[in-house]
Formats: sequence, C-alpha cells, structure tokens
Amino acid sequence: MRARMNVYLTTGRKNYKYAYVAIKSLFERNQNSEIYLYIVSEDLEESDLSHENELARHYGHHIIILRFDEEAAGRHIKFGPNDHWAVGAMSSYWMFHELLPEEVDRIIVIESDTVIVGDLSEIYATDFEGAYAICPGPEHKPKNHRDFMDKMGGECLTFVLSMYNVEKIRKDFTLEDILNTDAAIRKQAGNSMMELTFGLLFAGKIKYIPARTACIDENERYMEELGYDYVAECEKTAKIIHFSSYGDYSKPWNPVFLVPGYSVWWKYAVDSPYYKEYIERQWQFYNNTRKKQQEIAKNITYKNILLCMVLFMTVILMVLCLIVRSDLTGCLTVLGTAVLSLGLSFMFRRITIAIGKAGR
Repeated sequence: MRARMNVYLTTGRKNYKYAYVAIKSLFERNQNSEIYLYIVSEDLEESDLSHENELARHYGHHIIILRFDEEAAGRHIKFGPNDHWAVGAMSSYWMFHELLPEEVDRIIVIESDTVIVGDLSEIYATDFEGAYAICPGPEHKPKNHRDFMDKMGGECLTFVLSMYNVEKIRKDFTLEDILNTDAAIRKQAGNSMMELTFGLLFAGKIKYIPARTACIDENERYMEELGYDYVAECEKTAKIIHFSSYGDYSKPWNPVFLVPGYSVWWKYAVDSPYYKEYIERQWQFYNNTRKKQQEIAKNITYKNILLCMVLFMTVILMVLCLIVRSDLTGCLTVLGTAVLSLGLSFMFRRITIAIGKAGR
C-alpha cells in the first residue's frame, strides 16, 4: 500500500492549462506515493480538468478541487499597482482553517509554474520536530529579502516546496492571526506576500532543508546572482524547478529570455494535450509585446521630440521676457518665431525625405 501525500496547488481557468506540466511531472515522479492533489481555484469545474483527471487515474492518484472566494479574500489581500499576482494566489492564508478537509494533517505546496524533477516523498516524510513549516533554506533568497526579514524579526520562507504542519497551525493560530500578520507585512512592504507573512508568523519554528537539493528558481535575477553553472548543477539535485518571474512575466511559455530549465518544462509540454495552445499563445505574447513597442515608437518620433524641444524652449524664453524685461511684445515675438521655426523644420524634413527617395 502506497503512503498518502497531500499536495496543494493554486490555479484558475486563466492559466490552468500551463499547470498540466506541473501535475504530470508530479504524478510521474512520485509513483511510490498515493497523491491527493488539492487544486484551489475560484472558477475551475471538474469538466475543465478532464485531461488532468485522466492522468490521475492512469497513475493512481486523486485530484480534488477546493473552491476559493476571490471576492471575499480581496477585502483583505492588497497588491501593488504593478504586481501581476491574482488574489487567488494568496489562498494559502485560508488553507488551514477553511479550505482543507479535517483529515489533512500535513501538506506540501507546489505552484503551477513549476516542473517536478524528483521524488518528493522523502521531504514529505520529514519530521517537523515541533516546527510549523519545512522549506528550502534561504541560501537562494535575494539579499534584500533576507535583510527585510531580519528587520521584521522573521525568518526566510520559500513557498514553493514548503510543507506545513496543518494540525499544529490549526491548533496554535486562527485565520485572524494570519490576516493580522499579513497586515503588519503590508504596512512595511506595501502589499501582501505569503512568504513574508508566514516567515514572520512562524519565526523560530521553520525547519530548513538544503535549497540546492530541494528547489531552484530560474529567472533573470537568479541567473545573474547565482550564475549559469550553479543553476545547471542544482538541476541535477533539486526536486523541483520553479520559474518565478517579475514584471515581464517571463515563463517557459512566454520566453522573454532563456534559462536552462525551460528545456525540461518543454519536454513535458510536448506531450501535453494543450501543446498547440502553448505555441499559439506564444505568438499572442509576441504580438502583444510588438504592439506595445510600436505604440512606444509612435511617441518617440522626430516630430514629437522636436515639438517638445521647441515648446520647452519657447516657454522658457517667454517667461524670461515677461519676468526679466516685462516685454509682452518680445514674448509674443518669441512665440511667433517658435511657430515659424517649427513649420520650417517640418517642411525642410519633408523636402530632404523627398530628395532622398528621388535619388534611390
């Protein structure tokens, strides 16, 4: 009889097709366990997950959808104007007291933008020894993250591949305790962040496992700080590769730049029933990016730059005429000269363009 493994993943209709890679790699790499995958969503239905449930039956695992109320949660969760996370990503705040069934006493967290490359059973069976959470150590965390947690009196917590002592957390904390801690984080950081909230709430009772053998994040920042060689070596020992991103929202299916783990993700993606959609979606990403570039280009044209320069110089000269000389006539002369100069500049440019075309 296989040992049970409870796994937590958050996704929704907007991006659940990309989670197929995380789900398939989880099931394939953990066949010695019987996985109960709790997918937390605000809008997914059983009919949406026909391919995923087929995978679960094939490997002898289970998928359970837990409903998450984004509207209700939105009254507590706050993001900055430039953050790209959905409120549903913060569902872990409600995980212990409202979402998970009573029989779940521990659970391990993965995310939809990951690929599982190792067996998680050893980590799942780790003794909490009184800790509230077990997670990869802070070795890979950016310095500003570590410094912030030191300032707040907390500890670094890595959410991906973190495991929670659900029974102990339910006993020692209420949902209000979690939300109050989030409020304290928001006061300092400006927005809600699960890693910071749990790092503060569980301070002193977080058990670390070596990050190098647990989880490696791959994005532009980590590639710069850790280096290609280190990241490539971590792929040989880590259990999971996480493709976290920043404002550019770079992912394997939106390759703004390349990192080593993208090739691992695409090995699973090729066999996905959504493979064609992954490819077509890349074209949409590219076209949207190109449109934004074209819009920017329109605003950085010869005419706009020249117009801004002339307006700026005209305003300065007019102000000088009025303040220094109190000369209204001179002020109007400056304005007229500016308009004439601008008109002549446009005309001269058109003439030179026409001459250039005629000489081809």
